[in-house]
Amino acid sequence: MTNNYTIIANYRCFLSPVMQEPPGSSLEMKSLHLLTTKFVQLLEEAENGELDLRHAFSALAVGQKRRIYDITNVLEGIGLIRKLSKNHVKWQ
Repeated sequence: MTNNYTIIANYRCFLSPVMQEPPGSSLEMKSLHLLTTKFVQLLEEAENGELDLRHAFSALAVGQKRRIYDITNVLEGIGLIRKLSKNHVKWQ
């Protein structure tokens, strides 16, 4: 008799690469979560809720600016911030 764990293990190899957890993804997710938390703290501390992203890049010591832009795109998409210009965002 097969248990559910065996069935899941057998079918896992047929899942698309997107559905499978890539190596190190939990560490990457923790890293992204931490970066997002620090970014939101910067926004909360910013005068009038306006933040210059160039300040965020240096304050957070981000190697890839793309990570900050990804965070701002998600926060804008869910209505928490709005972009004032390319390098300025405002807390909603």
